[in-house]
Amino acid sequence: MHTRERIDPMNGSTEVIWAAILIVGVPLVVVLFGEVAERLRQRDSPYASAVALVRTWVLPLGVAYLGVRALLALDADRPVSRVLASALIVAASLTAMVVLRVVIARSTRRADEERRARPPQLLLAIPRVLLVGVALWLLLSVVWGVALSGALAALGLTSLIVSLALSSTLSGLASGFLLLADQPFRPGEWIQVDDLEGQVVDINWRTTRICNRNGDLVVIPNSSLATATIVNYDQPSRVHRVTLRVQVAFSNAPNRAIEMLMAAARSTPGVLTEPAPDVKVIAVDDPLMEYEVQVWVDDHGTTPRVRSDLAGLIWYWSERLDVPLPSPAQDLYLWDGPTTAAAELAPAHELRAHLADSPMLQALPERELDLLAAAAHRVRYAAGETLDHGLDSGLDRGHHRLCVLHTGRARLVIDLADGTRATVAELARGDLFGLLHHERNAGGTTTVVAMTDCDVVEVDGATADIVVGRNPALADAMTHLASARRRRVDVLLTESGPTWSGPT
Repeated sequence: MHTRERIDPMNGSTEVIWAAILIVGVPLVVVLFGEVAERLRQRDSPYASAVALVRTWVLPLGVAYLGVRALLALDADRPVSRVLASALIVAASLTAMVVLRVVIARSTRRADEERRARPPQLLLAIPRVLLVGVALWLLLSVVWGVALSGALAALGLTSLIVSLALSSTLSGLASGFLLLADQPFRPGEWIQVDDLEGQVVDINWRTTRICNRNGDLVVIPNSSLATATIVNYDQPSRVHRVTLRVQVAFSNAPNRAIEMLMAAARSTPGVLTEPAPDVKVIAVDDPLMEYEVQVWVDDHGTTPRVRSDLAGLIWYWSERLDVPLPSPAQDLYLWDGPTTAAAELAPAHELRAHLADSPMLQALPERELDLLAAAAHRVRYAAGETLDHGLDSGLDRGHHRLCVLHTGRARLVIDLADGTRATVAELARGDLFGLLHHERNAGGTTTVVAMTDCDVVEVDGATADIVVGRNPALADAMTHLASARRRRVDVLLTESGPTWSGPT
């Protein structure tokens, strides 16, 4: 029988050194960790709990293990040494798990603050699994001397049996790892898988969850995604093109129709100015022509709303610019001379009546109202639309205009320097705008926004200037109204910070 000789590496001098370390060094380290833990606690740091674990468990267990091994000269295979080593590994693993949890939480929170996609849960679980695996290996193999070769062989046989029984589940797990490695999409991104379109919610070990446009949660096995064709609307850029095909009456010149469609595209909320909207002719066929309107958005989730708003605004702009949309294939006209002549004169009389609805214009002489009506036309606007698009849309609508709100409700608003929008006044039937606020000033820009669908009578600015100049009472009333609105604007700008100068 062979007796194993214990090799004691310690001698008298080393025992003194270890004793000095345990007696002097350890208390200093304990005090240091206590101070660090208190500072972190005062700052509400998430790492305070990890430092407290080190001070309360890891450090005392480490000192006890070193004392047993160094001062008492006990072998590593003694029960006391193994128990202390096991406790030390468990405490260190728990501390590492706490630190890992804090790091993962901070990375997730940073992704939310920067509006980036969160890392997949499957990817976040890998460090935890590795940490647990290393801790188990240290406990079983290093500390307790368990031969893992037999256990690994048994585990391999068991894994073979389990893999055959759970082949579909393991296929999903493997597909999940492949998705993480390839990263064709991330949580928060919009994708299309076959006929399903939605936003990725989460990627776990076996499945991927997608929220479709109906608000329903769709769970797709990763094994199905591995063989599917995936369209990612957020890569390589979040900028996405939205198209809408529109049919316009054949009688419209293509340039005029494109001008109308471009104006509608530019005025659609959510459409980017760069890349700029575009319109292409798709088909030419009597009695209609087909065009494709192409606009760009930076959020694929807004695509249905943008397409709907664009389609609605196309109708308003077609009415506004007299570019008719498709009509029936055959129209039957019955010509009646007197009736037709009267109908041709009716719009002027209607416009004159609409102008007379304004309290500020109804006192004008008949000839002045006739002059304004001759230079006027009626324009329709959709709810939420800006009522002075003609000044900025690139269309030849005149230098400025006098506008009378005939039907609907609107707001005169100002865009403040901080990016917010404040209401200067609310407009109703008969109220005037246009000449009163068309100039832009250093402190902000006043615009009129429709609260409901509105009909507006627009008078050419040159004609309006002539009429106002010949009627002092009207000029005084408009000056008083402009001054009242200017005072309201000054109050809003003073409250927001910067000052504003210039006519209202």
